[in-house]
Amino acid sequence: MIYLAPEVKSGLGEDTFWTWFEREFPDSTFDDPMRATVDDIILQYGTLGPSKNKVAKTVALLWELYPEMERALGEKYQRQTDNLISSANACTRRVVASHIMVPDYAKFGQVDVLPIGVDTDVFRPMNKAQLRVNYGLNSDDRVGFWCGTKHPMKGFDRLKRYAHLNPSIKWIIIWKSPEESESWGAAITKTRVSQRVLAELMNCADFFLVSGLLRPYFMWEWEAMACNLSPRFLDDPRVKDFMPGDHPRIDIFDRGWDRRNAKKIWADYLKGM
Repeated sequence: MIYLAPEVKSGLGEDTFWTWFEREFPDSTFDDPMRATVDDIILQYGTLGPSKNKVAKTVALLWELYPEMERALGEKYQRQTDNLISSANACTRRVVASHIMVPDYAKFGQVDVLPIGVDTDVFRPMNKAQLRVNYGLNSDDRVGFWCGTKHPMKGFDRLKRYAHLNPSIKWIIIWKSPEESESWGAAITKTRVSQRVLAELMNCADFFLVSGLLRPYFMWEWEAMACNLSPRFLDDPRVKDFMPGDHPRIDIFDRGWDRRNAKKIWADYLKGM
C-alpha cells in the first residue's frame, strides 16, 4: 500500500496531487500511516516533519519552498524549515519538484526531481474570442494575468508597479482568499475560483506576469503554461526552472508535467523502492 500523508488534502476543493494520486493509484490510501508495514510506502509531506512510522519506507515530499523564501526574503521560517530538514534526514527517499531545490537537501542523500503534475485536460488552450465575450473583455484588449496572495514572495507590489508603468494593459487578478482581495482597478478580480474558471480566465489573457521573488515556478504558473499562455518576466528568466519556448504547453509535456506522464514517472519511481 501507499499511504498518503498530506498537510492539506485539498484546501479549496480543487483536484490536487493528493486527490489525483488516490484516484489513479488504486493501492493508495489516506488511512492512518501508522498502519503501514515494512512492505508499504508513505508519501510524507515535508512540512509535517518525519513520519512517526519507523517501519515503512518513506518518501519526503519537499515541495514547500521555505529555504528559498529565506534566501529571497531574508526572513526566517524556522519551524517549517526545521520540519523539512528533519523529514529529509529521516526518510528513505527525498523528492523535490524543481532542480533548484536539490542542493538544499543533497547532504542527506540522493534527491530526486519528480513532477507534481498539471491536469492538461482542464488547463488547455480554449477559444479566446468567445471567452472574452463571456467575461466582458474586448477582442483588442491587451490583457495580463496574475494569481496569488499578498505574501511578499508572490510579488503583488511588483505587479502593481508594472501595471502603473503599463496603463494600457487590462488585468485579470485571482486571489486565494477574500481577506486579501484587492482590485485596484483590474478588469476582472475574482477569489477562490474553480479550476475550470481559472483555466478559462487564463485563456482570456495574452500573457501572465512572473512577479514572484522565488526561482521555482508556482503551480499556477505551470497551469498557465499548460493553457499555452506565455510568461512575461520581471527578472532574468535564466534563474527559473526553465525558459519556456514559443509554445509553453509543449514544454509541459516535454518535461513530464502532464498527468499522464507524471503517473508513469511516479509509478516507475515507487516500483523501484
